[in-house]
Amino acid sequence: MKLKIGLDFHGILDIFLQPNPVVGAPTVFKVLANLLIDAGHEIHIITGEENTIAFRDELARLGIHYTKIFSIVSYHKRKKTPIRYDKDGEPWIDKDLWNQTKADYCRRNKIDLHIDDSATYGKHFTTPFLLLYKGNKK
Repeated sequence: MKLKIGLDFHGILDIFLQPNPVVGAPTVFKVLANLLIDAGHEIHIITGEENTIAFRDELARLGIHYTKIFSIVSYHKRKKTPIRYDKDGEPWIDKDLWNQTKADYCRRNKIDLHIDDSATYGKHFTTPFLLLYKGNKK
């Protein structure tokens, strides 16, 4: 059976590229992604980051293998969703629409499991959703 796994970039792939006591091993998701791809499964990087050459170059530099990239920003640009940018260049769209977009992608593409660090997205998911919390809550 071919698996389709979704991985968030900011907060999952980028955080766990360094040795981390939370998981006890360096590069855990990079290793997982690469092993799954080598075994014939699919890795979908599902992120708010825009799908640019620079982003794909960063993934290559980090040695992260993937099958597809789904970018919330790139998707909404194609759909002509109104996007505003703050002074730091960060994109903003309707919060509920933004939060639902990952879940919609997973549902449409029959993702078997999505791993993310933001509980905000989870309430929209029908796809199995693994919330990975890193750190101590106060």
